[in-house]
Amino acid sequence: MKNKHLEHIEDHVLTGRQGALDAIKFLDTKQSQVSVKYDGAPAIVYGTNPENGKFFVGTKSVFNKRRVKINYTHTDIETNHGHIPRVASILHICLDRLPQNDGIYQGDFIGYGGSDTHTPNTITYKFDGVIDDIIVATHTQYIGATIQELDAKFHYRESKSYGVHFIDTGASISNRHFRLSLLITLAKTVIPFIKFPESKDIPQLKVNINSYIRSGQTLDADKLASDTGYSRNLFHLYNMIIEIKELLMEGITTTENVQCLFDSVPYEHEGYVMSNKYGTFKLIKRQQFSYANFNNRQFR
Repeated sequence: MKNKHLEHIEDHVLTGRQGALDAIKFLDTKQSQVSVKYDGAPAIVYGTNPENGKFFVGTKSVFNKRRVKINYTHTDIETNHGHIPRVASILHICLDRLPQNDGIYQGDFIGYGGSDTHTPNTITYKFDGVIDDIIVATHTQYIGATIQELDAKFHYRESKSYGVHFIDTGASISNRHFRLSLLITLAKTVIPFIKFPESKDIPQLKVNINSYIRSGQTLDADKLASDTGYSRNLFHLYNMIIEIKELLMEGITTTENVQCLFDSVPYEHEGYVMSNKYGTFKLIKRQQFSYANFNNRQFR
């Protein structure tokens, strides 16, 4: 599995009764790995290609099925990404500076260094002091014999390297809100009374929900039911999972202390990635961050 797109845990509710039960079990599990989801851009994939032993850098286009864009040289970068100068510039410096270790890794580019403040995308990150090196938040390691067969190992922490400041993306759940157990019990009670979507309707339901978030609307269960034709109970459960998720997020602490700002105002991290035996999902306060991100994109 490639780390190209992680699902929001609440969206798993839309996949059916078992998906809803698994979402609840995922949030209720005490033994979970957590890491910070940094709002960097672009995503950087780098490492040694196991098929030829050559070091490369790239974006998520390394994982393309048709036109695979792997850059072994600066000429490759210009050929594949020269039409997007900012991305090409970042890849050039990454090719020169990222450690040429065995394995393949993925991270988010935060900044070129030379300052204590960097705004790679929507969130501005302020560090305790000036960082002279390029800044990368590496979070995933890949294992496999070929690029197309790679499996992701989430929550990877990169070691120190000359010329690169690797952010420690580690995090942990330090406490659990007292209301979590009550809400989880209530969510389980609601499930038998819900008619879940057919698989063919799920993509459109996600579009409907994202359109609400993009426009800053509350995810009102009655209005969503009217717009989609599905029971309000489905969207009540959806909102309940969001509430459980956000209460869980309140108890997460990060290993590295980095101040987050949005429009010069103190802000929260974009979110977290959490894994346990029920899967790997992203935990994001979508009606805060995703709304800002939908309406403040620099590039994708």
